[in-house]
Amino acid sequence: MIGKRFVAAGIALTIGVGMFLPTTANALSMSSSALNLEHCEFAQYQSFDFYSKTGSPITLSVSGIDLTVTSDCISSVDLSVRNCTTGEQIAKKNTMEHSFSIPLADKMVTNEIYYAVFKFTAEGTSYKQSDIYFRKTDDGKLSFVKSPVYDVNVERCSEMWTDDVSLQECLQPQHDIECDDPFVISESNRITNGCTDDWSKVNAIYSYILSEFAYDEIQTEDRYYVYQDDSPSLLRRKIAICEGMANVFTALCRAQQIPAVVQFGVTERFETFANLSARRDEEWPNHAWAAVCIDHKWYFMDPTFDCNNRYTGNSYSTGQIEKSACTYDNAFLSLEAISMMHKICDADTIHDIEREGSCGDHATYRITRDGTMTISGSGEIVLPTGANTISRVVFDPDSNITSIGRSCFADCDLITQIILPDTVTTIEQQAFYSCEDLEYVYLPEGITTIGKQAFDVCDELSYIYVPDSVHTIQPFAFDDCPRLIISVPYGVRGYDRYDYVDSYRIIVRDL
Repeated sequence: MIGKRFVAAGIALTIGVGMFLPTTANALSMSSSALNLEHCEFAQYQSFDFYSKTGSPITLSVSGIDLTVTSDCISSVDLSVRNCTTGEQIAKKNTMEHSFSIPLADKMVTNEIYYAVFKFTAEGTSYKQSDIYFRKTDDGKLSFVKSPVYDVNVERCSEMWTDDVSLQECLQPQHDIECDDPFVISESNRITNGCTDDWSKVNAIYSYILSEFAYDEIQTEDRYYVYQDDSPSLLRRKIAICEGMANVFTALCRAQQIPAVVQFGVTERFETFANLSARRDEEWPNHAWAAVCIDHKWYFMDPTFDCNNRYTGNSYSTGQIEKSACTYDNAFLSLEAISMMHKICDADTIHDIEREGSCGDHATYRITRDGTMTISGSGEIVLPTGANTISRVVFDPDSNITSIGRSCFADCDLITQIILPDTVTTIEQQAFYSCEDLEYVYLPEGITTIGKQAFDVCDELSYIYVPDSVHTIQPFAFDDCPRLIISVPYGVRGYDRYDYVDSYRIIVRDL
């Protein structure tokens, strides 16, 4: 997944990419070409809801020509509104009032984009929200601008149900989220000692990660190490990238019987999302964060964005931690707020949405609630975007699938094993890339080609028998698989010549 990390057998090895830290769009005024107005659509919602550490709402809403702040917990507000193109400030309010309104629409130009910088202090904690955009409608009223990825995020969050059965599934241990580990439970109890409700527990866990952890900048540059991403190891080391921080946060919450999930996706500046190219489904996740459910409502948390400690240096063991004050700007965010800089690709829930569709010119798939995908038909298969949250793959006995297409199962990190049908002859490039839970794959006799990076970053993969029919294994096919014992026929060696991380053992069979 995102920067998959692992340490084993006395070696530290790195896999994957690091987290992208964007500069907020409104740090500088934008040129008129930076924003594609066609994709800056009026939002149907009329409010942005933010929440304090105790769950008290802070609402920024629009009505008619007014921008309104409503809250009973804030002690101070600093609010300014500027034109995105020119940088001109059209309104500013510095007050200790809990609630107030500012007329804005009469100061705005139709078809121009404006943004607000909303700073406030609530219950002793300061917050800054800088990605709130406005347009003026043709009838002279004020409207929020919807994030170009908001509708995608609504769809991708559709499996985050709040019924008791689904929430119970979000309390179970998963790979790298070992909420049943004694050490994780002990640390979670220690961190939340004295907390009397879920809000205070989640805030204590989040604050612990922000203050005690450091973002590992060494990992993001090092291609030769794979660091451990499991929660117990990271709780001891307290140095991680985005996925690790999300894993730890989720595990500590689940240990307190608070439903939580890790989410993966793309983080970008608003104006990048507003360009057509940023809306393509082919985008590869570059970040991970979390979501937590309190009182049957989901809130989004990004500890990496709020943790400003950094681990820098030249190696895994000789780096130095640089401490810096944390922020709470990315805590308890609503879907409207998180969508301004986060595009959700998937959430690692055990359950899935029942659906079906095409996965090739002559192939179809069907997904059941338990995450099982059944594939039928013939020819090459490639899964559609958003179908990678499956946990099990079954091929219909009457199917005639001949090729696992490029990136077909990439990032399906909940699958633990897969048995390919005897009709498969080709595994294309990156077909199983970054399937981080994948432990076993059955390759049938008849396969001839395994493509480049086909099983790259499958760091739990333990054994593969490559049949004699295979005559081509392309470079990096089994790179970054430090646990793997692989048996290959004589004559296909050389594919691993440029591997960054070698397999544990390669067995070459005699002629």
